[in-house]
Amino acid sequence: MDKKDNFKTFYALSLAWQLGFLIAIPIGGFLFLGVWADKFFKTEPLLLIVGILTGIIITVYEIYHLFIPLIKNSDKKND
Repeated sequence: MDKKDNFKTFYALSLAWQLGFLIAIPIGGFLFLGVWADKFFKTEPLLLIVGILTGIIITVYEIYHLFIPLIKNSDKKND
């Protein structure tokens, strides 16, 4: 295994680690906030659903912006 293969392996692991956090943190955080807000305002399950949907929307947005540079770099290499 040469240095280029090591770099690709560590880059892939780094991307996977970052992707895990981009999925878990927003969804988990807004899920927690939705449950807490529902208990505080006594609106169960309305704010829980809003929290989950908000977390999913933010996750999709962040993942999209994570992969745009990778897709653009891939297109430039294919030209």
